[in-house]
Amino acid sequence: MSFSSPRMRMLLAAAALPLLVIAAYAAGIGSGFVFDDYPNIVDNMGLRVDDLRWSSWTSAAFSSLASTLQRPLSMLTFAVNYYFTGLNAEAMKWTNIAIHAINAILVFGLARMVVALAYPALAPRTRVFAAWCIAAAWALHPINFMGVLYVVQRMESLSHLFVFGGLWLYLWGRQRAIAGTGGIWPISLGLMGGTALAVLCKESGALLPLYAWLMEMCLPGLRKQRGHREANWLFVFVLWVPAVVGVAWLWPRVSSPAAWASRDFDMFERFLTQGRVLMDYLRWHAMPSLGELSLYHDDYVVSRGWLTPATTLPALLACFALIGLGVWLRKRRPLASLGILWFFAAQALTATIIPLDIVYEHRNYFASLGVMLVFADAWLWVASRITNRAIIAGVPLLVIAMYGGITHLRAREWSDPLRLAMTEAAKRPLSPRSTYGYARQLIIATEYKVDSPVYELAKQALKDARALRNSGILPHSAELLLLAHTNGPIPPEVWSDMQRRLREDPIGPQEINALMSITRCTTKQECRFPEDQMLATYDAALTQGPVPDVLTMKGEFLLRQKNDTQGALRLWREAAELAPGVGQYRINLVKMLVHTGQYDEAQKEIDAFRALGKLGQNDRDADALQSRLDAARPPRQG
Repeated sequence: MSFSSPRMRMLLAAAALPLLVIAAYAAGIGSGFVFDDYPNIVDNMGLRVDDLRWSSWTSAAFSSLASTLQRPLSMLTFAVNYYFTGLNAEAMKWTNIAIHAINAILVFGLARMVVALAYPALAPRTRVFAAWCIAAAWALHPINFMGVLYVVQRMESLSHLFVFGGLWLYLWGRQRAIAGTGGIWPISLGLMGGTALAVLCKESGALLPLYAWLMEMCLPGLRKQRGHREANWLFVFVLWVPAVVGVAWLWPRVSSPAAWASRDFDMFERFLTQGRVLMDYLRWHAMPSLGELSLYHDDYVVSRGWLTPATTLPALLACFALIGLGVWLRKRRPLASLGILWFFAAQALTATIIPLDIVYEHRNYFASLGVMLVFADAWLWVASRITNRAIIAGVPLLVIAMYGGITHLRAREWSDPLRLAMTEAAKRPLSPRSTYGYARQLIIATEYKVDSPVYELAKQALKDARALRNSGILPHSAELLLLAHTNGPIPPEVWSDMQRRLREDPIGPQEINALMSITRCTTKQECRFPEDQMLATYDAALTQGPVPDVLTMKGEFLLRQKNDTQGALRLWREAAELAPGVGQYRINLVKMLVHTGQYDEAQKEIDAFRALGKLGQNDRDADALQSRLDAARPPRQG
């Protein structure tokens, strides 16, 4: 094959994409784990697989508490990382970079077909160049940064590996159907197999059929060809019926007040806010700013009314206007039409009424491809009116270089944990998460030594974080740990303010993690906190209702610090009853039942726990509990 042949040029172009991805991202592998990495990976004991037993791997696959579906394929990949390299953040980040590089190649192949179906009259070389620019711009755009170097967001990038692959298979099958050479198998595999695998990584993969239907509606190479009517009937079963069923299942859950109990906004306020969020996403696509793109956006102002803030209603109207523009362009500029509609379709789950955090950049991992299609269509329109080839080719390459440069600078910010924390705190001084993250890294730098040059800086950073509105209790718990390890006096207001917030503010994952850190330090005898303050803290958290994690921690404190086995047993039994599907609560209960000699009840709980693991994911822990029970139970007489 000649180096000048079209096929070789295309292969070389595809091979260049992983190299560009590595060049842009490699500088950021040293940042360690951050934020949601800890509950999902670092503190998740189920991922620590060190043998090849089936039960160990199924336990790891279903160890996530991040969602109802538990994202087993993503969790399996983290377990594989742990099996070979332990809790090595760099190895996990390299895995993420590899996934993103593969996705870049898949996007290249997908974009090549999409451009050809949008504008069949384009010269082959122009189609390939446009597709490569789309893929390179998507792969290097800094808004996709979190889907790569934020370890836990492998869930997003891995899910979209199957989305991109599924869409590619769908288009390949449709082309075969148009040519009269079959195509039902790649179409079915792409739509149903790709969606199933994508959803097993993350729920956002459920949107694959919607993306495929939009291609069918927008691209003349599909819309005006053989098989279009049959494809529409297929989408009734793979898209519209599941969508109706999904909404019917979801609505009672999102409309319940309990679904919003851990948020400082309600469903209507979240919907109002998302218009402004989407406009900001588009602005960050068009003009990515190193100073605005961030790990944390928890300081984003929530819209409390149609004009509070004043940009709320205009932003919502702009969203609907853009969707209308996408529909209007369908027969005029099909590539731009598809890009606009893909962008908004990709936000259908995370930018509507589901009680999630307001802003996360990684939610644009697929949406950004839609924006790149719009940019490519604008370039094609201009290129058709300009004869200067240097300008035509140079402009997109300069844009790609700009994206790659900003992404590389972000990666350098992520080169070291303390540097990352300092940068994030400087970008977002009103963000409780960024200010706490900075304080936490300073605490680590002190090594719990009073004479550390950053000790006073760490204390001040904690006070600054504690003073922020909506900061939660993470700064309080960190300050308690710092002062306990350095034998410093604990100001009474730290306890009182923490307890006040637990009584008044929603109890969410951050509050649970904060309580867990001081509980763990106390029960391990590393910290000596006053018993009355610890009990008052648990009781403050329970004033809003029973929370299984808080009940579990209070039970552990009663057992370890006060030797109150009956109190611990009562609390752990209540936690297991409140959340029967969470294995750790039942494990705690069984251990206590064995300890107190209630062997028959312990056996029933073990059997129930084992039965919960339909695929054997609980067998490893159930076997360990059974061994504990058998060793403790007195031998039968006679």
